[in-house]
Amino acid sequence: MAVEIVYEENNKIGIIFPFDAQILDIVRTIPGRQWQPANKKWTFPDTDANMQHFLLSLYKTGRFNVDEKALENQEPSHSRYLEKMLQYLKLRDYSPHTIETYKMQLKWFFDRTELSPSEVTTEDIKLYLEKMRTLAGCSRTYFVQCVSALKSFYKYGYPGGLFNPAASIPMPKKEKKYPDILSREEVKKIITSPSNIKHRLLLSLIYSAGLRVSEAVIIQLQDIDTDRKVIHIRQAKGRKDRYVMLSTEIINMINQYRSKVMVHTWLFPGSAGADTHLATRSAQNAFYKAIEATGIEKNVSIHSLRHAFATHLLENGTDLRYIQELLGHRDPKTTQIYTHVSTKDLKNINSPLDGLL
Repeated sequence: MAVEIVYEENNKIGIIFPFDAQILDIVRTIPGRQWQPANKKWTFPDTDANMQHFLLSLYKTGRFNVDEKALENQEPSHSRYLEKMLQYLKLRDYSPHTIETYKMQLKWFFDRTELSPSEVTTEDIKLYLEKMRTLAGCSRTYFVQCVSALKSFYKYGYPGGLFNPAASIPMPKKEKKYPDILSREEVKKIITSPSNIKHRLLLSLIYSAGLRVSEAVIIQLQDIDTDRKVIHIRQAKGRKDRYVMLSTEIINMINQYRSKVMVHTWLFPGSAGADTHLATRSAQNAFYKAIEATGIEKNVSIHSLRHAFATHLLENGTDLRYIQELLGHRDPKTTQIYTHVSTKDLKNINSPLDGLL
């Protein structure tokens, strides 16, 4: 069996072959194909996706020769489309973290399934997600990231937008979980535990203003306004600036800190020198060391200091709208979680057991 492939005008590919039911079935799976009765040949749009699909389908029949060495040296089929998608996401101003996450998810998917982009079906994606859940115990976040990455890949990277096997896959329902909340006494133990003055200031600052750790480590001296008692948080989550409170206690701690630590640009310089800021991972490690030293057994992370900040403000009577602004939440529903974990109203309700015995 021989199949002749010729280039036509108007970005078309022509296919000529003796009648064969198996080859005909392959041609009929190509979008935009047309039969040219005068020339007795099929044509279809000249796109990478169409050619890749057609050649791969021919190869799978086992009836055609192939240069095995060329296949071994071939670039992974998804790489060229991946770069196109990444360029588009950068133009759309996606965060570097999101772009890197999508890149890793796509690498894992194509490496583990060993499928080319033209082969992937909706069922393949569902089976992959099911395996990752049962074998690896992957979380909802992993599912969302994987499906979002595949949707973007086929929408912005794969040529022609011919199909998107991830488009019809629904996102898994959100789990309704509430975070463990640190008490004021537990927070005090944590922020006073480190012997390192930089780590004490860092943990205290995160709690005092309800900061994300990624926001705290990139604070510069110019962002701290001691006269107005505010800190300028620049380009936080969602590419938004905001101002947060600067407590008097933090001002005193910063003065003590600067008398012992040489600070130029970043409030928390990194180990590589004055030109870098403290790494997020280093900040997290400082928190876990404090947890270990205090013996607190709650399921908490450094982000729990931000949760504690919001909850303690709410219990002190601060309006939820102000807390939303301080946290930088776009949706008030995100802030409303603290109404569920606050004990402010629960303390005013007596258990029916009280007074019974």
